[in-house]
Amino acid sequence: MLEPPETMDRQVPLRALAISILALLVPVIGALAFPESLGEYGAILWLSALVPAFLLAYYRGWKGVTTALAVGMATLSVTQVVASWIGRDIPDILLGIVVAYLGIALGIGWVADALHRERETVEDLAFTDILTHLPNRRHARIFLDNEFAASERGRMLAVVLFDLDFFKEYNDRYGHPAGDAALQAFAAILQNTTRKMNLSARFGGEEFLAVLAGSDAEGAMIFAERVREGLQGTNLKHGALTVSAGVASHHPTMRSPDELLAAADHALYRAKHEGRNCVRVFGRPVLEGVAEDAPILDESGGVVPGLTGEADDDGPASDYPRPEEEIGRSRPPVTLLPHQITGFGADKRTLLVENEDQVRALLSSYLGQEGFIVDTAPDFPTAIQLLESEYDVVLTDVRLPGPSGTQLIRAVRARWPLTPVLVMTGLRDPSVAAEAMAAGADHYITKPFGMPELRAHLVDLLARRARRIREREVSREEVPAGSPQADLVQAGLEELVRAAEHREEHASGRGARLAAIGAELARNLAPTPDPDNPGAQLAPLIDPAMFSRACAVMGVGRISVPVDILNRPGPLDAAELAIVRGSVLNGSRLLQSIGVPEEAIAAVRWQGERFDGTGVPNGLSGATIPLSARLAAIARALEAMTRDRPFASARTWDDSVQHVRSLFGTHFDPELQPAFEAALPRLKMICADRD
Repeated sequence: MLEPPETMDRQVPLRALAISILALLVPVIGALAFPESLGEYGAILWLSALVPAFLLAYYRGWKGVTTALAVGMATLSVTQVVASWIGRDIPDILLGIVVAYLGIALGIGWVADALHRERETVEDLAFTDILTHLPNRRHARIFLDNEFAASERGRMLAVVLFDLDFFKEYNDRYGHPAGDAALQAFAAILQNTTRKMNLSARFGGEEFLAVLAGSDAEGAMIFAERVREGLQGTNLKHGALTVSAGVASHHPTMRSPDELLAAADHALYRAKHEGRNCVRVFGRPVLEGVAEDAPILDESGGVVPGLTGEADDDGPASDYPRPEEEIGRSRPPVTLLPHQITGFGADKRTLLVENEDQVRALLSSYLGQEGFIVDTAPDFPTAIQLLESEYDVVLTDVRLPGPSGTQLIRAVRARWPLTPVLVMTGLRDPSVAAEAMAAGADHYITKPFGMPELRAHLVDLLARRARRIREREVSREEVPAGSPQADLVQAGLEELVRAAEHREEHASGRGARLAAIGAELARNLAPTPDPDNPGAQLAPLIDPAMFSRACAVMGVGRISVPVDILNRPGPLDAAELAIVRGSVLNGSRLLQSIGVPEEAIAAVRWQGERFDGTGVPNGLSGATIPLSARLAAIARALEAMTRDRPFASARTWDDSVQHVRSLFGTHFDPELQPAFEAALPRLKMICADRD
């Protein structure tokens, strides 16, 4: 229950006091002014003295009943003395009336006490504190549980614990009515400062809790300061009061609302120790070099023995918060406190693309504190070069020098489908957000933003990447490489490719030729030596068997292209060209859906990319194009040049080789030219085989 002593000791309203006094005057006036008229029945008027007992019992319980009895008996005694002095007769039945009065009054007291206890039970089960008219602890806990669940899905959340400084001393010095008035005044300040979407509640005797949905630690600190300054500027009748506050914001490592409350309690503890009448944020003292094991002062300013911040060995509380006499006065159990610096990004790689040096440095510093390995880029070309390797998450501004951020988003999503992208921008234009999301961004955040908001997005993105990885692993498990199932899948795909080839003129046997060319190119790739083991047998950079199977099904998506477009002798218009290019994406999606290895999917999807970034479908360049796709592009070009096509005749072998050579450095990766040159004798035999 919130406050058993106070609910039994409420202030009696003036109206009730006036009615009580009038009820006592009625029998007095009757006995002294009209004794003859009333006769023996005048004594019955004394039963009106029960009215004060009823009223005072309602407001003050047993205290009220005893007060009414004392005043009633005193009134009766004085009336008897005055009546005897002026010669009035006292009715004989008055003694019985007095006995009945005492019995009824005591019965009223017993009933009032029972009713008060029942009311306290009901108030505990209700949602509103009867004194301050704020939500009570039960209401606050339900609200906090709901908001904590929302914060686990990425919404920001902060809480503030308030504790009135030296309130017990104030209450003892000026009395409970003054203390009640102070609590009501603070509750009014808190209520007027709290937004409608949030909730502030009375959480204990002089403890209050604010649950701030959608707010970070900085916003909660501003809110707490406004409340603190509001109380400091309030003129209370019996003297000034101040308040201390502890702020905590939700962190992804927090497992329950209890941990969030414990963090705020810890911050309140520091505020109490550091002089009171201040606001402290959980986690900040560590960064500012404040000792964590300093003693706490009691209400009189002395050191509390045994409360020095030691861990509580009793383990976590089952129903936080702790007893109100401990909140803010001793440190919460260590088992409830979340880590202050969590490093949730430990060993995670992130690419930060931001053209403003100051913003880039700030974000890089924060990400480093959270454990991320951070690579930074000021522009699109630098970012594209860094995308040679895979990242756990990419953060990019949507407006960059040169090519736009949306092009970078497409490049990331194309090259590394499992890597989530977070877009940052200072443009508050819905069309910009729509453009970024259409390009493949996972989240969108508008500048300026707080670090807690960024952190919430990053946690969600890392979880999304983990889900994508699990889904890919499940897909791979369904058709393990080299298994009979995989062989059946490959055979089915090759049959589909042959069916597509029959729809095109001069295309018969294309898949088989591409498979042979690809295997020969892969076998001639120079493997990268291992500096730690110079004598080791080096494996090729690409498995020739895998790459041969990938090249065999490079044209599987062409089954979706209409026959008239495939066999058009003249140039294609833009719409028809888009259909042909889209067939590559269709093919890669088909392979992905049936568990084909990633290297094979990459070869099919990005076979049209060019080393200088002018290719399709995503404009990837350099090492951002997967190695299998860079090699597949050579195989595709060589096979096409040496065969007749609806819009062009076949080139001679020497002319084809010379043309391929001229494209290294622009269309093709120049580092792959040695493999091409080494494979030429075998490639000539493959390409010379005419159907």
